[in-house]
Amino acid sequence: MLALVLLSMLLAAFPALGQTGCAEVQAWSACELTFDLMAGENPAQSELRAEFRSPRHKTFLLRAFAEGQKLNIRFTPTEAGTWDYRLTSSLSRFDGKTAQVTARESDAPGFVRTANVHHFATENLKPHLWMAAALERFVTTPRADFDRAVEQYTREKFTHLRVPLDAGADLREAAERIRAITAKGLTADIVLAAIPAEAGPRAQYIGEMVSRFAAFNITWAGVPGFEAAPHGRALLKDAGVLLQKLDPYAHPRTTLAAATSAPLAGDGWMNVLSYGTVDANVGAVEHQFYQRPALNTGIQSQRDLWNATMNGQYPASGSGPAMKVWAEFMANSRYWELEPYFDVDGARAVALEGVEYIVYMEKPGLVELTVENHNYDVTWMNPATGELVPQKDYKGMHFTGEPPDKTHDWVLRVSREGRKEGMLKSYKFDSRRVPVQEVEQNPLKVPFEIAAPEGDQISLAWSAKFALKIKRDTRGTRSLLVAWTAEVALDGEGYRVAGTGREGTLTILPSIANKFPAVVSLRVLLLNANGKAYTLDKVYRLVP
Repeated sequence: MLALVLLSMLLAAFPALGQTGCAEVQAWSACELTFDLMAGENPAQSELRAEFRSPRHKTFLLRAFAEGQKLNIRFTPTEAGTWDYRLTSSLSRFDGKTAQVTARESDAPGFVRTANVHHFATENLKPHLWMAAALERFVTTPRADFDRAVEQYTREKFTHLRVPLDAGADLREAAERIRAITAKGLTADIVLAAIPAEAGPRAQYIGEMVSRFAAFNITWAGVPGFEAAPHGRALLKDAGVLLQKLDPYAHPRTTLAAATSAPLAGDGWMNVLSYGTVDANVGAVEHQFYQRPALNTGIQSQRDLWNATMNGQYPASGSGPAMKVWAEFMANSRYWELEPYFDVDGARAVALEGVEYIVYMEKPGLVELTVENHNYDVTWMNPATGELVPQKDYKGMHFTGEPPDKTHDWVLRVSREGRKEGMLKSYKFDSRRVPVQEVEQNPLKVPFEIAAPEGDQISLAWSAKFALKIKRDTRGTRSLLVAWTAEVALDGEGYRVAGTGREGTLTILPSIANKFPAVVSLRVLLLNANGKAYTLDKVYRLVP
């Protein structure tokens, strides 16, 4: 009995130590524990952490951030029930104190996470359709204009808004605006545009970003373009590892890129790839090499949108009515299981084989599609308007057809709608293991070779030609997707895309090497017409 009285007295006294604001909160809603500092206590030198334990005994370590003469701990309960927490602090009057937060049930889906190799889900194990737009001048746009923009993007079916945190940004205002974005059910993708170059300030900066924003429904979008950042790979690796360590909610992590962020994939911190180009020679090829979801921030048109989709990427840019059309069309598919599909001529496709085939015909004409032997519903869709043009059902294994007219691009859906409906009742998420192919690297089995550059030296002073030679023609070599990359491994900057296609002129950025002459590895990544992946390598001496 005495113990209960003492506990009650402790809980009653605790608000005097900090006005919690978290006494009772809905699951998946951010709240704040606020602690007033006394005169003479320096918030910049005061440390305060809280370790939360969930009803299911998961633990979350959260650090405080300072605002004026207060220390705040921003917290989101990820499940309903009673959460216990314990404080650790450099201030003795807080250190060791314990209390509780009660979280009510919520129908919120939870935070976004990666799932099913190339896709996304929310914490309630439901698929997540990622479609993002960029909010420029995120913090400085007048609030009324900002609110109207968020409302408009919500109506247009966007699920993410990308927000840059520039140097000197008002972080309190940024938090309020991110709270407004998430209140609409959207996710904020945070671009860290002011990561310090020095290790000490960088660690402090990342710590504050996590403390202020990790409790919201966010993702970490890295820097505006890592290729342009001095020593961008090392900087992002350090920042990414810190995010991975400090963020208790494990939000998805990537960085923006002019071409591809895949050169950083081996560093361990990044679990989402980002592309700045819709070129299938880059995105569709790398899709076969990396087991991570991919986003595309280079979408500027309706054709870009659908070509990125055929690459296996989710749109992370774009505007206009075609975006809403895309979102509504894809929401009626098993998008979380679709993978690029190659048994098609005259178009590009993604598919869940035997269930659904989505075909994009950029140049209208005859399409030939190999399918499993079933009855299928067939519909053409105008990607500009969303108009559906149903066709007669098809049964067989080799579908051929033409769009209703040839005045614009078209999307074709060949699907077993009854089967899809039944699968929604039978499967919680995925219905198959995602096929991951073994890339062919054996020179004896690779039917290609590097014909150019000739010799053993490449100079940055002149434009070197590249060319791929087909050693033996097969049905698979009738069309090829080819990416050429260059890397100076000893300097550790990662590879850069140097060219695309079977032939052309190399573009090698001097930033891949820190001193010259250097040894550069030229690598060719290929997909043949059947979707088979190959690699070729050749080493050159790189001189200025």
